[in-house]
Amino acid sequence: MTDTPEPGGIDLDDITPRLKAVNDHLRTVAAPVTGDLKRREADALLRSYLEPGGFSEAVRKLAIRHLLVLVGDDDTGRRLGAIALLSRMSLAESRITVLSPATTASELLTATEYGPGRAYLLYDWITASTDRIELVNLSRKLAELGSYLVVTRDGPLSQAIEVEQPWAVPDPRELFDLCLSAFGLRAGRSSEELAHARDLAPTLPTPAAVVRLAGRLTSDDAPENEEVAAWFDTKPPMREVLAAAAPAFAHGLQETVFEPLLARLEGLCGEQPPSGPHPLLTVSDGLVVFRAPGQRAQVPAELRAQVLAELRAQVLAELVARYGYWVWQPLREWIRSLAREGPEVGVRVAEGVALLAACSFDETRQEIVEVWARGGAGEREMAGHVLSYMCADDTLAPKALRLALNWAAADDTATTAALALAGGLSVRYPEDAAKHLRLLAAGDGPAAPMAEQALALVPAP
Repeated sequence: MTDTPEPGGIDLDDITPRLKAVNDHLRTVAAPVTGDLKRREADALLRSYLEPGGFSEAVRKLAIRHLLVLVGDDDTGRRLGAIALLSRMSLAESRITVLSPATTASELLTATEYGPGRAYLLYDWITASTDRIELVNLSRKLAELGSYLVVTRDGPLSQAIEVEQPWAVPDPRELFDLCLSAFGLRAGRSSEELAHARDLAPTLPTPAAVVRLAGRLTSDDAPENEEVAAWFDTKPPMREVLAAAAPAFAHGLQETVFEPLLARLEGLCGEQPPSGPHPLLTVSDGLVVFRAPGQRAQVPAELRAQVLAELRAQVLAELVARYGYWVWQPLREWIRSLAREGPEVGVRVAEGVALLAACSFDETRQEIVEVWARGGAGEREMAGHVLSYMCADDTLAPKALRLALNWAAADDTATTAALALAGGLSVRYPEDAAKHLRLLAAGDGPAAPMAEQALALVPAP
């Protein structure tokens, strides 16, 4: 057994069952980030890829330098762009080796083994800085081996102009048409529906959103996100909006547990409870859940969790897009307060906060997750679980790793970092998790005992 934890400390023995349950769930939907990407998998990913402006220049630069860093915002297609670029190179093997985003420039140069004629990918690089000399030397090293490495990262261009390329999104209408051609338009779609979707494509924020729009026209599934958006279009009264917002976080709770939590949110906002059934919600086996619309109401049990997560994510996306400070200020206060409700509520809320991070990462990090990371034991556990659930999303996973490594460097958040590293990060980044837990365990900080115990939970790389 662990010693009695200090105020704000974490009793790992108490948390371990929930930690393992979250990790087991994550393994069903995600695999380790690092490893080999086979040619067949790459070809499947590139099925709906459209080359953006500057792609030909990027091919030329990579062929000459053997190293290319694609710099641009999240969700601009950098990852697929990197795979597409590597597929254009002459390689000894068809597989691509994916490296950890936590690898530093120095480690890329001196501590990474490269095979001759091989392709390497490092996406969403989280390094704090880029050293031009090290990157130029790495480019020379790769050229000598006839190997290629493409790195993607956000932020501005650095001084390493020889090996960097700004990245931009492809034309959304062309991408939409390519996806329809690749996926095959489902029979029964009207010309009016198709024209409306094509006009909508340029207004969407990311290429991924355009691909999802096209996917809805090629799928037999009912477009549940359209039903959610249509309900918000009716400008429902605030009490109904709050009733939809609450289960986006506290989802799947017993009705007797959920109702007091909703009443607390309504009190913070000065609203009365809604009367009558809610169009988006239902009670199933005593649990408050979102109502699966249309054909999705009869989805198999093994897919129901995915469907409900999609509905939660869509409700959160609509809330972020349509409402401002006067809704989100009390809503964030309410979310933070749920850390006092115990683990049954906490794990569900952590998953909801991770879904919110996909819509509004910076605000979620600053207003909720960072606050919990420095709080009491229950709050720290929830912060760790949020990072675990973020690992289910390929775009959020490297952000979760960056957060955990930042927390590991500060005494007041190191124990939270140890919990996160033993959680979902050990599933997506097993080598990084073990490495940084060993560093925490070898130190003399407050997280050392917990990190040593947490190492036993991390699978061997």
